[in-house]
Amino acid sequence: MLGIKQMSLVGRTSILIVVLLIFIICGNAQVRVFPKQMTYISTSKPNSIFYNDTLYNGSKAFRKLFYNTKDPQIIELYHRHQVNKILGSALGTVGSIALTAGCIYASGDHPNISRGAGWTMVGTGLVTAITGGYLLKCATSNLLFATYFFNKRYANPKASIGISGDGVSFALKL
Repeated sequence: MLGIKQMSLVGRTSILIVVLLIFIICGNAQVRVFPKQMTYISTSKPNSIFYNDTLYNGSKAFRKLFYNTKDPQIIELYHRHQVNKILGSALGTVGSIALTAGCIYASGDHPNISRGAGWTMVGTGLVTAITGGYLLKCATSNLLFATYFFNKRYANPKASIGISGDGVSFALKL
C-alpha cells in the first residue's frame, strides 16, 4: 500500500518535471537588447519598444518615436499598425459576441429566432473573430517591420575601428 502512494508521488513529480521542461524549452522569457538599436517587446497590452535605455509603451510614445525620424515608410508602417490594431480589436469583440449569441440561439428553442439563424450567427462570429485575430497579427508585424527598418537605417554605425594584434583598421560605411 505504501509503495503505490510513493509511485503515484513519483509519477506526479515526473509529470511536473516534464511540463516544466517543456515550458523552459518553448518559453522565451528573455529578449536580447542591442545597444543603440530599437527592440520590440511583445506584450499583451500595450506593446513596448525599448530604445536608448528607455521603455516606450503605447501609441503616443510610438508616434513620438517614429515621427522624429521623418521617414515616410516607418510612419506608414506605424499608421498601418494603428489601423489594424483598432479594426482587429473591434472585429474580435464583435465576433466573440456573435459567436456566443449564435451558440445560445442555435442550441435552444427561441420563439423569435430559428436554429438556422443561430448557426449563421455562429459561422459569422467565427469568421469575424478569426479576421480580427489576423488583423491583430498584421498590426504586430507592421510594428516589427517598423523597428527593423529603423534599426537598418538609423541604428547601424557609420564608421568603425578594428584593432587586431598587429594593426588598426578604420572602416567607413558609405
